[in-house]
Amino acid sequence: MLHVWRFQNYQDSRVDSGVMNSMSILCGLVVCAGILFFAGCNQANDPISTDSSSQLVDPDHQEEPIQPVDPVPREEPEQPDVPVIPEVPNQPDTPVQPGEPVMIELTGAAALSTYLVSLPENTADTPYWIKVNGINLAETTKSGDTLRTLYDALTRYVSLDLSGCTGENLPNITSGTAPGKAYLVSLTLPDTVITIGVNAFSGCTNLTSVNMPQVTTIIHSAFSNLPKLTSVYMPQVQTLENDTKSSDGVFYKCVALEAVSMPKIQSIGRDSFYGCSSLLSITLGAVPPALEGINIFKGTQALLALYVPADAVTAYQDTDKTNWTDDLKQKIKPLP
Repeated sequence: MLHVWRFQNYQDSRVDSGVMNSMSILCGLVVCAGILFFAGCNQANDPISTDSSSQLVDPDHQEEPIQPVDPVPREEPEQPDVPVIPEVPNQPDTPVQPGEPVMIELTGAAALSTYLVSLPENTADTPYWIKVNGINLAETTKSGDTLRTLYDALTRYVSLDLSGCTGENLPNITSGTAPGKAYLVSLTLPDTVITIGVNAFSGCTNLTSVNMPQVTTIIHSAFSNLPKLTSVYMPQVQTLENDTKSSDGVFYKCVALEAVSMPKIQSIGRDSFYGCSSLLSITLGAVPPALEGINIFKGTQALLALYVPADAVTAYQDTDKTNWTDDLKQKIKPLP
């Protein structure tokens, strides 16, 4: 009995203890609920919440961008009237700059010398373009206006138009006595010149082109050893002369010369085109010219064609004139 009673008391104490524990838990939950309730009420009454996650965002609502406000236009101050600049009276010509294709006209070798000295130094690629009048190119004296004094006046690179000069036969002037020859870049001769003498232009190492519209005879060495000569205009030339075995031909070793037209040529002297390694074509007339030597075209390995009038092709191919070899005849072609 005693044991039963103790067991019963033990069970009752456990029940009472469980009830108490349940009551304690229930009271704790009630207290927590109350705290949360009052905290929620306070937050709901707060118009500005510091917790961004608690704000409700309408997904369909987009704030319109702020449009920039145009600035108030500012009135520009009134500009003063621009004064009218009076026209400048005629001024003396200013020196032409190197490379500008402007032709200056002068008279006499002295005027040419004075003018060139006043100009800046230039190069062969930027020559001054000058027309010179009043020089007798055939005169052989060492004073006055002559071809010799013309060369002596050259101290800058020039392209010379001598069409306003006179003279028929250009004299022999070597480069040793006329170092100014090296300044000549291009040249136009007057219609009066019909003969070009020995060494007249030898030593013109920067000469690139020559226009000799009425020249009929050119003596040996006149244009020999000119490394930059590429263009020659001589529509009336009849003779390239070289009757001296010790002299160079007319265009001896003009290594840059590419094409030559001689529609009225009658005689071509010894070594006339010797060593013209860039020569591609020569235009000849209706009658095969006399070839005065076997080395006229020696060293012209690039020569492709000897152009002649179409009705003269047969005459060239059948000619029995001296030194017209089969190799030359194979280069005969009608003018395109």
